[in-house]
Amino acid sequence: MRADMHKVICEEPRHGGGRVKQGRRANHTGDQLPKLEGIKQRHNGGRKHFGEHLGPLKRWLRSKLGCDWNEIYGEAAKVIKPDSVVRAHIRFHMLEMVERNTFMREGEVWCITNYRWSGGREMPVSELGKRWHPFYVHPDTGVLCEIPDKARSLTLQEKVERKFGQVRKQISKHCLLIKLRGHWFECWMWPLNNHWEASPIDVVFKCPLASAHAHEAYGYPVYCQEKRQLSGKELRQHGLTNSGAPADCLLSVLGDDLVGRIHRTNGNPVRCWLQCRIHFWIEASAVQFPSYYNFSIGGMTPSDKPV
Repeated sequence: MRADMHKVICEEPRHGGGRVKQGRRANHTGDQLPKLEGIKQRHNGGRKHFGEHLGPLKRWLRSKLGCDWNEIYGEAAKVIKPDSVVRAHIRFHMLEMVERNTFMREGEVWCITNYRWSGGREMPVSELGKRWHPFYVHPDTGVLCEIPDKARSLTLQEKVERKFGQVRKQISKHCLLIKLRGHWFECWMWPLNNHWEASPIDVVFKCPLASAHAHEAYGYPVYCQEKRQLSGKELRQHGLTNSGAPADCLLSVLGDDLVGRIHRTNGNPVRCWLQCRIHFWIEASAVQFPSYYNFSIGGMTPSDKPV
């Protein structure tokens, strides 16, 4: 370890000067400078500040992987002496990065954490946070080891791409390629209306679609107005191939649950009747209690209750 490691980690470089050349002190005249000024004032308190750059310390520990921890700590103790607060602060961060209270359990390395967020409980080393505890000391060999990285969780877009990447492909806002019964079709999509009138029939599901079901099936609230099968030239252009298997399609990926919900609720005359009944009940309530509602050209809006 370098002798000036504490300066690299805990000292910020001098800042100041500015990008604008006209704002520098050397470009000011004598009348523009202050008459009385402290010695450190012109340097803005020295322009050196306390900082924490733990990257060099982490890289030094990573260069010592496979070495005995006692030798590593002895080498660091020659430089990080307890004669100043800054060097003691570096020693604290070095011990914080290395988990030393380790033991073996069922062939796996465990540790006893002494931090507030964990409550001093026993847990595997692989479950520790990679950012704050990147290293640990092996309980049998005593060498310094690095905690393996955890598998990164997939984003929502990556999950959707993994689920529908083989059966659905977005071309444009109104064009969507869908795989049905093993063959690719070009579907023209149009946005759904949110009015009380009945929704148009979707060509893929052969029934009207609700906005929630359309968003789950297509990715946004639209319905398929028409579709046609892609030719061999168009398949080669988009890099797609037909499989011919009836189970290889969008409906099988969505599952029977969504398909069943679509056919049970969408286009059901009882559902449409209930929607109309609710709409008429709101109008009847507004007529029966006019003091709570105001009628306007755009519709009904609630009014304040009389005091």
